[in-house]
Amino acid sequence: MRPLSVKRFAVLLVKNALLLAALAAAAAVSAVATMRVVLLSQEVVVPSLLEKRVPEAGALAARHGLLLRVEGKRHDARVAPDTILAQDPPAGATLKAHRSVRAWLSLGPWRLVVPPVEGEGLRTGRLALEQAQVPVARVVEVAEAAPEGTILVQRPAPGAAAAGAEGVSLLVSRGTFVADYLMPDLIGRKAEDALAALGRAGLKVADVRYRPYPGVAAGVVLRQSPPAGHRASPRASLSLEISQ
Repeated sequence: MRPLSVKRFAVLLVKNALLLAALAAAAAVSAVATMRVVLLSQEVVVPSLLEKRVPEAGALAARHGLLLRVEGKRHDARVAPDTILAQDPPAGATLKAHRSVRAWLSLGPWRLVVPPVEGEGLRTGRLALEQAQVPVARVVEVAEAAPEGTILVQRPAPGAAAAGAEGVSLLVSRGTFVADYLMPDLIGRKAEDALAALGRAGLKVADVRYRPYPGVAAGVVLRQSPPAGHRASPRASLSLEISQ
């Protein structure tokens, strides 16, 4: 076996050195890749971002290895404007590192401008409020000289900003006070006497019908509506059936 020359020995030494360097480089690349996969697959606990402003919430998410993504804004009377009112995933859940936590910001309470409806009829006023997206909270009726159904007072006043959930209260006229009467028993009485008595009480007979009835003289009340003992007012229409 021939002894190695100095030249061949140097060549072999260089080759071995290059091979060792390549192996070391491959090992380093593999280690970095492995570390990156481990870091990316690591799960972290999601912190609570609620009621925090975006800069503060973003910094908190970053400290936990997460990103913050604002999805939109919503009205909410309980959460201050420009702070986070909802997040997904919720606080306490686990999430892969470097993933995003979705968040929604508060616009504060939903406020609406109340249109003027005083002096309008109740139906017209309701329609105006509905078009302005202002709900009617309650309607209170009082005896008043204004025509029946007229809106007398509204609260809040016209032009005020009202929270969407509260709505508007309306004071409405039910017209002047009208007394009610108990209907007397008119059956068997002469029709002309019955009509005169009802007229003196301010009651209006809108429907009078005549029909023959065996054994009963003409002009006698056979049937009445409302019946005896029931309440009647001048606004109600009464009806009588009279023998022919």
